Amino acid sequence: MKKENAKELKPIYIIYGKEKLLLEEAVDRLKKRLSDTVDLTLNYEEFRGSETSIDVILGAANTPPFFSDKRLIVVKEADKLTASDVLIDYITKPPVFTHFILMATKIDKRSKLYKVANNEGYVYEYKSPNRGGMPKWVKERFLKKNKKVADEAINYLCLNLDNDLMRMQSEIEKICLYHEDKKLLNLDDIKPLIKKSSENSTFELVDLIGRRQEGKALAVLDNLIQSGEPISFLFHMILRQFRLLFKTKVLLEVRGISYSKLAQELRLPPFVVSNYREQSRNFTIEQLKRAHELFLEAEVDLKTSKKEPRLTLETLIARILN
Repeated sequence: MKKENAKELKPIYIIYGKEKLLLEEAVDRLKKRLSDTVDLTLNYEEFRGSETSIDVILGAANTPPFFSDKRLIVVKEADKLTASDVLIDYITKPPVFTHFILMATKIDKRSKLYKVANNEGYVYEYKSPNRGGMPKWVKERFLKKNKKVADEAINYLCLNLDNDLMRMQSEIEKICLYHEDKKLLNLDDIKPLIKKSSENSTFELVDLIGRRQEGKALAVLDNLIQSGEPISFLFHMILRQFRLLFKTKVLLEVRGISYSKLAQELRLPPFVVSNYREQSRNFTIEQLKRAHELFLEAEVDLKTSKKEPRLTLETLIARILN
C-alpha cells in the first residue's frame, strides 16, 4: 500500500497520520487495485471505531466473500476502538480472503497491538510534506490534472494555505475546474480564486509592506483590525518581517553568502526565502536599521498608551516606507 507496485497486497494494513487526505488516498489506491478482480459492491464494508464494536467488525472480516476470492474491510477512527486481545489474535492469524485496513490519526507505539502489527510489517505512517516540500507536492497534484502552474503561483498557494492538505486539494480541484480548458496557469489565474484566512491576510500585510506598497498595506491592515486581529499581534508580525529582511540583507550583501545557503542560514523553506531576498532589495541596510529604531519607538507608545494603538501602527508603517 505504501508502494503501489508491490507484487502482492497484504492481508492487514494499519495506516496512521494526522492528514486524513493521505489516509483516504491510500485506501482508494487499494480499492482501485482490488476492483479489477473483486466486486466491491458486494465485498466492501466500512466501519467507524467510535460507533462499532470490535466483535462486529471482526465478524465481518471473518465472513467469506460473495462470488469473489477477496473482500475489503476498512475501519476508520480505529484509534477509538477498545483495545482487545481478539484483534491481536486476528492480526496474527488473518483469513486469506480479507484485506483489513485500520485507519487512525495516531497510534500508541508502546501497545501490544502496534508491536505485533509492526513486527508483521503491517504498519504504515503517512506524513504530510514539510513546508519545504509543499511546492513539489502541489506541482505534482496539478500535473496529474494536466495543468502546468507557474512557480510564483504555487508559492502563493503554499504561503496562503499552509500545510492543510485537505484544503489544498480542494482548492486545486476548484482551480482546475474553473480553468478547465487552460493548460498553463499563472498567479493571476489562481490568486482571485483563493479565499484567505485571517492568518493568511496577515502574511499579505507583511508582504505588501516588504514590497513598499503602502496604500494596499494600510487597506489590508484596516480589514484585519476590523475583523478583530489584536494590534499587538500585527505589530510583532511586522517586526518579525523586518528582522528577517535585515538578516537577509546582511547575509547577502555583507557576508556574501550564496543564495543556495540562505535558506539554511534563515532556517526557512526556499520558497519563503526567495520572497525575503526579493524584498530586501527594496531597502538599504541603513533603512532597515532605521526601521528597527522606529519599531522601538512604536513599542514604547503601544506599552504606555501614549497614542491610539491603531494610529501608532499606521504611523509606523508610513514612517518605515517613507
